[in-house]
Amino acid sequence: MKRHKLQAILILLLAIFIVSCSVKETYPDVFTNYDEENTNVPGVYLEEMQFKGALPKETLQELERLQNVKRPPYHVGSNDKFNFRVYGESDLSRDVMIVKLDGTVTIPLVGDVHVEGLTMNEAIAKMEKGLSTYIKFPRVMFEPFEMTSAHVTVLGKVDNPNIYEITGNMRLADVIAKAGGPKLGFFQNNTTELADLERAYIVRNNKILPVDFQELIETGSMIHNIPILDGDYIYLPSAINKEVYVIGEARQQGHFAYKLNMTLMQAVAFAEGFTVNAKSNVFVLRGGLHHPRIYRIDTKAILQAKIMDFPLKPNDIVYIPRTPIATWNQVLSMVAPSLQAVQTTWLLNDMLRGNN
Repeated sequence: MKRHKLQAILILLLAIFIVSCSVKETYPDVFTNYDEENTNVPGVYLEEMQFKGALPKETLQELERLQNVKRPPYHVGSNDKFNFRVYGESDLSRDVMIVKLDGTVTIPLVGDVHVEGLTMNEAIAKMEKGLSTYIKFPRVMFEPFEMTSAHVTVLGKVDNPNIYEITGNMRLADVIAKAGGPKLGFFQNNTTELADLERAYIVRNNKILPVDFQELIETGSMIHNIPILDGDYIYLPSAINKEVYVIGEARQQGHFAYKLNMTLMQAVAFAEGFTVNAKSNVFVLRGGLHHPRIYRIDTKAILQAKIMDFPLKPNDIVYIPRTPIATWNQVLSMVAPSLQAVQTTWLLNDMLRGNN
């Protein structure tokens, strides 16, 4: 049991490197003044960066495009398994041929042939060339039956968070099912779903995709059941935990339990304060990464007692930048990699404590 747990932890550590790419959802970079009359929060020290979300028609078109995405051609990877046949030469056949860690397979008569990174046609051509020294016009069948070179990462409130191999025409619902589905638990003596599907998201190629997990899982809307590609990152946040994330130029990045009337500077204090490279303009993201509202707060003015501290809400993300930020997209592109790393580290700590 301990061995399996350690293996899972090592695999999850790879997630930080596999999927720690910048994430950006495209919105107009428009700043508007914060409306002080429609909020109880003093607006003198903050601005709200607003955006106009994609029209439903545009979102639908994007989802249709994602439904018809063409998977990149398969390339042979280490530990992939194949059936190997040479037509008319049954004694050379192998039911299981594994690509070794050095990227080679051992071909009868020929010896080791490097195939890692090649397409199927390229690998077969290379094998046939090697066999042609011994057989006239060899015809090779090299058929994969277990591929481990394409993966998707699933973290958060699922039964089995992990990195999963992509097999066949795997789609989003298939991956969630493979991870055991949204996690269930007891809350106030009732069985409840622990995952917040409304704030769940999937990241691909530096972009948050417009997929609605709630529509997919609760209503069965198949337009959101998109094909999964290598490197996809899926996260289902907790529906019960009330926490605040502090990331960026904090001495101790992490998530902290939300307390009633918690403020920005209190959260920074929990994170052991600013680093020497921190900028005074701090950003608070509210409402998740799909449709967040982003506030910019001048912490220097707070410390000089010129303005009030900024009140936080459960699940706010506090981002302390290292360099000046001027646009909405810059904020999202810098926040997501740190957030993914914090989420993965949090999960690892839970596993080490035996909570998963």
